[in-house]
Amino acid sequence: MRPMYALARLDALVNERLGGDKSRLFELFESREVFDLLRAADQPEDWYHFEPKTFDGDYLVETPEGFQIYWQERGTKAAVRNFTLLLDAARAFFR
Repeated sequence: MRPMYALARLDALVNERLGGDKSRLFELFESREVFDLLRAADQPEDWYHFEPKTFDGDYLVETPEGFQIYWQERGTKAAVRNFTLLLDAARAFFR
């Protein structure tokens, strides 16, 4: 069985909860539920990650101060941005 990657999982949630309206994607991040689901299902080979790891890709992770998004390649973080609210971090991450 192939793992379901983050974008496929989000597409399924948009179809299920938002009637397929991708413009409403950010509504899924008004609470922690979807973030926690993505974090629990995080796949090492996916390009999107929701916990700090050593893999290349885009990251949206929780920090003590809130949330952080960044790109990581070969262990080096770039384009690091910090947010207090998950919704704001998700808007920047999935834009």
